[in-house]
Amino acid sequence: MFESGPENSTGSVIFVGGLLDGYHALPYLPMLGKALADHLGFSLIQVMLSSSHMGYGISSLQEDVRELDILINFLREERGKSRLFFIGHSTGCQDAIFYAIHGVHRSAVHGLILQGPVSDREFMASTMDAYPAYLRLAERMIYAGQGQELMVREVDVAPVSAFRFYSLASAGGDDDMFSSDLPPSKMRKLFEQVSTPLIFVHSGRDEYIPEFVDKAQLYERLTATSPSSVGTVILPNADHAVSDLASQTQFCEAVVQFIKQVLYKIEQFEIAQEQSFLKMTL
Repeated sequence: MFESGPENSTGSVIFVGGLLDGYHALPYLPMLGKALADHLGFSLIQVMLSSSHMGYGISSLQEDVRELDILINFLREERGKSRLFFIGHSTGCQDAIFYAIHGVHRSAVHGLILQGPVSDREFMASTMDAYPAYLRLAERMIYAGQGQELMVREVDVAPVSAFRFYSLASAGGDDDMFSSDLPPSKMRKLFEQVSTPLIFVHSGRDEYIPEFVDKAQLYERLTATSPSSVGTVILPNADHAVSDLASQTQFCEAVVQFIKQVLYKIEQFEIAQEQSFLKMTL
């Protein structure tokens, strides 16, 4: 982990990047770190998982959750962190959702910001000529008990196992959370397992969303099927990485406001609990 911001802060935002990402992967991180420090006294934590950079093809959401559990436990026990939030970017959004459902210490994470949640499956299907053949190959390998074996070198820029490719590229795979053709019932079944407050942050010019996708309908469906969602932010001029300064400013403001909103509700709940306890003791 790499932490920047106020020393000994009790609140931190953990940034989880997407495929091929590592430290300092996105242009908005410096501005975000400053906004968190100035307005909340929070630090920004970037993580280097086994799946970072070229490692994503031989890892999994399950392994990411295991490693994030180690991080969360360290931050709580060794660093005294009591207010933790996730920002997932791109495939990091899948990590955030998966952690909110399966993480051992998921109750320690108070909010999720999902920036650039897109469908790896739809992007791969629209840009990869051999996508159907590779998907069939992955299925055959998994059926033959070779799910952890590497597929042919031409599949991707990084080594990729049959299991990971199937997770990313198949309908209903572990990573298939934000596809526009997922029935609302399936989306709801997934997001109903998430009790952590979250917001979706979409880029109006996201180059990883195929042209055939009705973005407005997708955004509405994601929000409607997520019971813990407290809203959707659309950055109309932003690309996937939120490269322009105006959109970065808008994004950072949205993150700060969301965290303030969640913290206020936590404080009100804690005050109510304390008052209830005092009444019981009296």
